[in-house]
Amino acid sequence: MLYGDDRVQQLFRNPRVVLVSGYARLPDSVASHSQYQRLGVILAVDTADGRIMAADTTLLTDLAKDFFRALVEGASVTEDIAELIQRVQTRYAGQSGAALTTALRRCLETYSQLKSDHQLPDGSA
Repeated sequence: MLYGDDRVQQLFRNPRVVLVSGYARLPDSVASHSQYQRLGVILAVDTADGRIMAADTTLLTDLAKDFFRALVEGASVTEDIAELIQRVQTRYAGQSGAALTTALRRCLETYSQLKSDHQLPDGSA
């Protein structure tokens, strides 16, 4: 598995990979609310098969970010939508869970809209 700059460069060199993002309001009770107010989810998706190649989030701790990545990377944004949402809802029990799910849904909606508008690179799923 690649990490850091090597991973980003590999994603960037693949012309089929697109980056989609989604945001949701954080609850007032969450520690990072005063700093961010919104939670972001970013997905790098290979349009050839709809697979999530990389994921990131503005969750505060590295463990939470890594756990989110483990939940979603490798899944398909076209075939595994319900499973992805359910996986995050049931496995991420942090106070930011609802915002995380909403931000993920917005990413999936953005990808779906790009696909239906034929705005994805050639060879898209």
